[in-house]
Amino acid sequence: MQLPFRPLRWSCGEFDLLSIPGIIFLSMRKIHPLIYFRTPILFEEEAVRELCRLARRGYEIKFKRETFGFLFGTLSKRKRIVVRRSFYYRGGEKRRTGVVFKNWSAIRRIIYRRKELARRLRMRFLGNFHSHVEIAGEVFKGLSLEDRESFFFDPMAIIETIVFLWSGPFKPNRSTSGTIVGFEPRTGYNYRIRVYAKRRNGIRQVRAKVIPSDVVIVF
Repeated sequence: MQLPFRPLRWSCGEFDLLSIPGIIFLSMRKIHPLIYFRTPILFEEEAVRELCRLARRGYEIKFKRETFGFLFGTLSKRKRIVVRRSFYYRGGEKRRTGVVFKNWSAIRRIIYRRKELARRLRMRFLGNFHSHVEIAGEVFKGLSLEDRESFFFDPMAIIETIVFLWSGPFKPNRSTSGTIVGFEPRTGYNYRIRVYAKRRNGIRQVRAKVIPSDVVIVF
């Protein structure tokens, strides 16, 4: 996700002065989580199905496109985040390597839509998701600089989720512990879902797990 600005920073003691067009505000240098939660992040099956379906739709259209949307869920009494619903967002300019929001009006519409859905669902907005699709046989399997910046400067987002999609034979990789891994035999598509969170030492990948089902293969 690309924002319609690139923040400028000046150091000032223990704070950073951040300048956005028309806005200047203070921000702590260290990232502080919005809420305390325990890992792994739990995903309900229906939310995972929808994430994969949306990533597949962007992958299969002409010239391929990333997809983008919102995650909603709950925080359990044991401080576990449970992702229950995923919603596609039609706004933004979706490209092969990113989703761009060109102006502040577009950003305000995102905020309004997230709040509207949270009220309707009676759930907490948890964060955004987007896909990274295979291009020329390769798929970027991490957070880009733009991904990190948009997540960092989104005060409402607790987590950022990426769905990686590529075509090829299914080869389980034990190093993917903590990620959600799936394979679709009908299409030959591989899916890998990674979740990132704001921690005190920066933006870090956190463990994710599907609430047991017979649809998604989890390692």
